[in-house]
Amino acid sequence: MNFIDKALEEITNGEDFVQAMAEIYEHTEVREKLDKFPAWIRNIITVIDYDTELSMNGLDFKSYRNVIDALTDMGLIKEADILTAYESDYSQENADICYLKLALNNDYESFWNRVYSYADKNIKSY
Repeated sequence: MNFIDKALEEITNGEDFVQAMAEIYEHTEVREKLDKFPAWIRNIITVIDYDTELSMNGLDFKSYRNVIDALTDMGLIKEADILTAYESDYSQENADICYLKLALNNDYESFWNRVYSYADKNIKSY
């Protein structure tokens, strides 16, 4: 049984599942098999990575295409739109403007509640 299957077997709600993913996704075994997991699990892990990276480094001067795609799939369109706007102009001024608009900086709890709801919906249909 792999880490994901174990998490899905033991967890009954989205918040607990996301927390479990945050704890186990760093395992080499999970990272090596990430492409084999359903898209919704990859989206959650992508958003966990995004949150961690954002809190440690702010917006880096790089593409966030995979994060934008994950956020869009999760229905977090406003956050995806802000990152899309950032990708159109990597200047420090635009980075500062976009960074201040991100939900992770302004409404952290609401952002994660949306992620938990997304996980909850997918757990039930998995």
